[in-house]
Amino acid sequence: MCSKIDLDNKDYFMASKNVKSYAIEHGYWDPEGDEPFSWKKAYSPAEGSAASTDGYHGRMWRFFDLVAPSQNFSDEIPNMDFPFSIKPDKKLSLSDVIRILRDKYEGTRYYTARGLQGGAYQNPNRLPYGFTLEDKKYNLGRAICVNRAEYVTITQSRDWLPDPIGGIVWLLLGAQDTGCFMPFYCGVNRIPPSFEIGDHWQFDRNSARWAFDYADFHTQVVYSHAIKEVRKVQKEWEDSAVNRTTAIDKHALKLYKKDPAQAIEYLNDYCNNNATLVINAWWELGDKLLVQYNHLWHYNIEERKRGALTYPDWWLKELIQYNDLKPVGE
Repeated sequence: MCSKIDLDNKDYFMASKNVKSYAIEHGYWDPEGDEPFSWKKAYSPAEGSAASTDGYHGRMWRFFDLVAPSQNFSDEIPNMDFPFSIKPDKKLSLSDVIRILRDKYEGTRYYTARGLQGGAYQNPNRLPYGFTLEDKKYNLGRAICVNRAEYVTITQSRDWLPDPIGGIVWLLLGAQDTGCFMPFYCGVNRIPPSFEIGDHWQFDRNSARWAFDYADFHTQVVYSHAIKEVRKVQKEWEDSAVNRTTAIDKHALKLYKKDPAQAIEYLNDYCNNNATLVINAWWELGDKLLVQYNHLWHYNIEERKRGALTYPDWWLKELIQYNDLKPVGE
């Protein structure tokens, strides 16, 4: 499964000359043992599989399963036995990559919001590290999308365009499931001032990162309801940015052929203006979620009416059993 290397085959392998000797010197591999040299086992050992770790070491399996489902990779395959890389069943678009980065094992037995773990509002971000009880450790699914991300990037490299235009970094601040990917062309040399401010310990409305954490915080409370609002706004801003990329490329290239400096200024204006609009949209989203689900009720902002949030039957049955509740009149 591509864990062996042959440095004589330069079309397929490249590594430091001391890749084996270093492993021997530091006790990562015993050349006298029964195991042939494996660069993965020597330098990035990860024991177990998705199945044997209850999904804690399941991200590799999940990625291969998402991009090449036709190969039916088993969740029982040890991580060390997966291939180094794989050809997807179909070409992946930018939107496909975004969806993968937001995956939380949906549709599998490792889904991080299943049953009691997700609570009444199916929050997939509970217990991200597993837990220990009575001196016994329990694993839970560690998804591709984790709620402790500081930022996430997707890079696009298009060699048919000049470097300042051909490279794009799609940047998301905060967690994948509640943030927004914003395009920044490689040629830009300015960023919004709000990107230069950020302190975990002090809320600041002048900081871009706090806009996304603010919306994220209000989403966590009633996740299954609030995430629907988040996805609407994500779709609006991400889809529009993805769809306009071709037009931005075309105009930037036209300017670049006349004067590269003009193209850079154009890309600066586009990326910074878009980012500023997204940040403002996320502040508005956070404000809306605060009002809409205030006091764990549902406030219909348009109709100015309030109603109780509903709870799933399975959760109410668990509550009845755990608290030994009795029906009224019995």
